Amino acid sequence: MPWLPASGFIVALALASVAGRTVLAAGVVVVQFVFALGGVRRASVPAARLAGWLALTVGVAGSVWTAFADTADLKPVASLLGPALVVAVVVQLARRDGRAYLTESLTLAVGASALAVLPVAWIALRGADGGAYAVGLGLLGVGVVAVAEAIPLSPAVRRMLAVLVATALAAGLVSLIDDMAEAVPAVGAVVVTAFGALAATSALAAVDRLGVEVGDRDGAMLVPLYVALPIVAAAPVAYVLGRILVG
Repeated sequence: MPWLPASGFIVALALASVAGRTVLAAGVVVVQFVFALGGVRRASVPAARLAGWLALTVGVAGSVWTAFADTADLKPVASLLGPALVVAVVVQLARRDGRAYLTESLTLAVGASALAVLPVAWIALRGADGGAYAVGLGLLGVGVVAVAEAIPLSPAVRRMLAVLVATALAAGLVSLIDDMAEAVPAVGAVVVTAFGALAATSALAAVDRLGVEVGDRDGAMLVPLYVALPIVAAAPVAYVLGRILVG
C-alpha cells in the first residue's frame, strides 16, 4: 500500500476540518477525484470511464450541496443516489457496443456512485455539534491504519496493532486536552476512533482481495483505491457514531 500519500491525504483532511466545513469539503472533493478518476475509471469494464465520471459528478455535487447547506444531515446523499441510478441505467442502455458485460458495467456504475458520495458524511458531521472533534477522531483512526502499512508485518497483525494504537491515542488525547474532554466523552472518543480504524482496515482488506482477483489486468486502479477507499469507508461509520456519541 502507498502509505505515505494515504497518510498525507488524511493529514490534509484533518487540517482542512480545523479550517472549517467549506475547506473540508474541498479536501473531500480531492478524495472523490482520486477514487473516481484514479480508481473507477481505470477498471477494465466497458463504460468504466463513464462510470468514473458519473461517480465523480454525484460525489462532488453531494459535497458542494452539503458544504453550503445549513444542516448536518445526509439529505443530499439520498437525493442524489436515485437520479444517479437512473443515469447509470440509461448510459448502459444507450451503449452501441453490443452491451457486453452489461451486469458488471451497471454494477460498477451504481456501486461507484454510492461509494463516491459516502465521504460527504465527513462534511455533514463537521456541521454537527462537536463535529470538529468527531471528524478528527475518525480521521485519527484512519490515519494510524495508513501509517501502520509501512510496518513490515503481516497485514492482519499490523492492522490489528493499528486499531489498538489508534484507540489508545484517542483515549490519551481526551485525557490531555481539556477542551476535547469537555466536548467528547472518553468512551465516545475511543469508539469513534476504533470503528473508524476498523472501517479503514476493512477497506484495505477489500482492495487486497481485489488485487488478487484482477492481477495485472486492473493493477493501475489499485493504488488510488488504497489511498481513497479507507477514507470513503470510514466516513459513514464516523458520522453515525459521531452524531450519537459526540457533542
